[in-house]
Amino acid sequence: MEERGLKNNYIYTLIKFALFLLILCFLVELTKVFWNVLGDIEKFNLNILILSILSLFIFYNFIADLNNVYKKIQNFFFRSSFFSLLFPALLLALGLGYFFLPKILNLHINHNIFIFLGGFVFTGHLTFISRELKGHSFNSFINYLFIFSILYILNIVLFGLYLSNDFTLDMGEIVLQGMMNGAILIQNIFVQILR
Repeated sequence: MEERGLKNNYIYTLIKFALFLLILCFLVELTKVFWNVLGDIEKFNLNILILSILSLFIFYNFIADLNNVYKKIQNFFFRSSFFSLLFPALLLALGLGYFFLPKILNLHINHNIFIFLGGFVFTGHLTFISRELKGHSFNSFINYLFIFSILYILNIVLFGLYLSNDFTLDMGEIVLQGMMNGAILIQNIFVQILR
């Protein structure tokens, strides 16, 4: 009986791995489309975004581990660990602040600070997700890849919505183009495999 449960567990893990590979195609293409759209925006500075991503990475890995602090912030906003993984509370708060404060106080938004803070928090949330989902067995690693890829797609959409406070972004079009390119990538992979 125990052997049958173990066999079902491996089948379930293999199905998750296959789904991860499919999602990975969409994830890669969505990221490429998103990056290209950001590069085409005249006043968007990609170097600031890269600097914010690298700054958080360096800070997390070489200076201080912010995961416990970020976890407390997430738990303050969301009592459920599911929602704390799903939604970046600081990014949502920054987005709402950048949406309402200029209108209420008649302030001007500095584009570079807006990009830097958003990229920093977005990367921080992805780092938080990766550390919370990390497992030590093969099954938990596949589960990690599967869940992280789905959460990455959701968070890149939320990051795009954050950026649309200050820049013209059509996230619906970006997601649609990324999904179409992902489907083409999957088709090309299957054609190559079946040759």
